[in-house]
Amino acid sequence: MFGKKNNDVDFNTEVTDENALNEIEHIAERLDENEKVLEVAKQSRIKPGGAIIAGGNTVFATDRRLIIRNPTMLGARQNVEDFEYDTITHVKLEKGLFSATLVFTVPGMATSAKKSPWGRGEDGAIDGIPKDKAEKILKIIRHGIVEAKKESQKPVQVVQQISTADELAKLAKLKEQGILSDEEFDKMKKDLISKM
Repeated sequence: MFGKKNNDVDFNTEVTDENALNEIEHIAERLDENEKVLEVAKQSRIKPGGAIIAGGNTVFATDRRLIIRNPTMLGARQNVEDFEYDTITHVKLEKGLFSATLVFTVPGMATSAKKSPWGRGEDGAIDGIPKDKAEKILKIIRHGIVEAKKESQKPVQVVQQISTADELAKLAKLKEQGILSDEEFDKMKKDLISKM
């Protein structure tokens, strides 16, 4: 009863809440094939301090990126921005009495923050998110950052392709040097040609 809430995120399940599914319909055409939306949080219409927001942003945390939908003109238009987890360098959660603020940093955001109603200088800040949803989104972003770092640290395999003509030239040289007999050369040549 007391203590920390269990806000574990199941990275294999998609959102099933009807209100969240209605929000996902607004960005469905922007989702990549097989991309899963793991959490949806609609910004409260009342910002901390009592200021009323006209539509409120919706935050979508997918298995690949963070998407922010900002409806304008009473929902007739929308601005949608997305941030791949490998571009997010820092994320934190500021908890208020009734809601939370997600703050995240993406290099170069300062220039786009001037255009975004939710920017905070170098950081993006989304106020008025329900605390439980904000905590889940924070975990999803952190998980995405860790996975992106793991992926970028994998060693790159360089596969050197040697052409059949190069291989034949090497075999001919070995035969010329007397290292390969005529029969060995013919057998290896046939094997090489059969692999083409």
